[in-house]
Amino acid sequence: MTAIYTRRGALGLFAATGAAAAFDRPAIAADFDWKRFGGTELHFMVSVHPWTGWAQKQLQNLTEATGIKVNWEIIYEDQLRQKLPLLLRSDPGAVDGFFTLPSWDMAAFARAGWYEPLGRYIHSDLTAPDWDFADFFPNILKTHQAGGEQIGIPITIELQTLFYNKAMLAAKQLAAPKTLDELMAAAKALNNPAGNVAGFVSRGDGVQAVYTLAPFIFAFGAHWLDDKGQPELSSPPFVDGLRYYGDILRAAGPPNIVGMQWKTSYPLFQQAHAAMFSDATNFIAFFKDPDQSRIVNDVGVAPLPAGPAGTHSTLISWGPAIAASSKKKEATWTVIQYLTSKAMAASALEATHMPPARQSVYGSDLYAKSVPADLVAATRAEIDSAVPNGANPVVIPVPEVRSAIGTAIVAVLQGKDAKEAADTAQREVVNILKG
Repeated sequence: MTAIYTRRGALGLFAATGAAAAFDRPAIAADFDWKRFGGTELHFMVSVHPWTGWAQKQLQNLTEATGIKVNWEIIYEDQLRQKLPLLLRSDPGAVDGFFTLPSWDMAAFARAGWYEPLGRYIHSDLTAPDWDFADFFPNILKTHQAGGEQIGIPITIELQTLFYNKAMLAAKQLAAPKTLDELMAAAKALNNPAGNVAGFVSRGDGVQAVYTLAPFIFAFGAHWLDDKGQPELSSPPFVDGLRYYGDILRAAGPPNIVGMQWKTSYPLFQQAHAAMFSDATNFIAFFKDPDQSRIVNDVGVAPLPAGPAGTHSTLISWGPAIAASSKKKEATWTVIQYLTSKAMAASALEATHMPPARQSVYGSDLYAKSVPADLVAATRAEIDSAVPNGANPVVIPVPEVRSAIGTAIVAVLQGKDAKEAADTAQREVVNILKG
């Protein structure tokens, strides 16, 4: 299992409340023919993920409700990224539905024509009247849109936020910072090398830190790419955001910040060796786990501090899509809408405790009782202004581009000039995209 899914899987630490009963299950509208494509057999390829594990357990009920049999192939994310494109390219029709993370997949898959546009299914009699497309958060739907077309259905919300140690801030009479200036001042005030406490920690590994850098460049008004899809890494706002990230981690981060990955940064906050931490909202599971955390009762959550351009988290979401080469697209859509209905979204939340993409389920007692109230409030405040698929530039060679940007991040963490580092990244990414 890849490390990211170990982290996401930890969300199951929170106890279910049973509030999913408020959503009728299974989600079968009496006036919709769910068995229209009964007898069809489908092949879905998905990655290891809490949602796909939950979905696999729903397949027997799905078959009973729809008459459709689904071969649900779950493989690790890196294997999916190798095997799925090979099948879509060499064996059309072998895959009917698949799991996609558009921040990584969308540029390549859209260019290859592997996504089936979903508009004609969503807005037709192929969709149950109570499925309710409008119930999804509009900004989260954008994570699964390419060229104005809906190419997948987002299942969860993954944002970044600011975690802080309430006791440490209270001891200094500090409130949770609301601006980047306040964050810098608080980080310096809370930094205590002699006491083995960093004022602020995030990722310092170049490739991984592209993700955590993103909200800082967005806060200064920067973008990964311009309107024509060209890199915009040497712009003044990007340089300002890059410089800030380097400055705060050099001034108040741990001494070994360079090369620090998520799996080595979050334990510092968890074990009270850092006062503040910014990263994915999913880390709340580790911080609230009494078996491994020293700060269970001291964890505070706040929206990311605002810069000159405001607060702009990253926003990403996995979700199912239809293969354009499938010979059974209508049946595939039936399966996807069944698994993403309101009732199934509530069931998935009950099982995984991952924040749902549906507004009705997000606003339910089930979600409110699954995670701390300040996390719900912080993420809700960020959703509308977050950048869809902003975790990295949405390009075809994602790994190579992340590596080039990561080199610039390491450079500023080492005290090198931000403008020079950004200009170098710009040149390298331009060359990478030229092929």
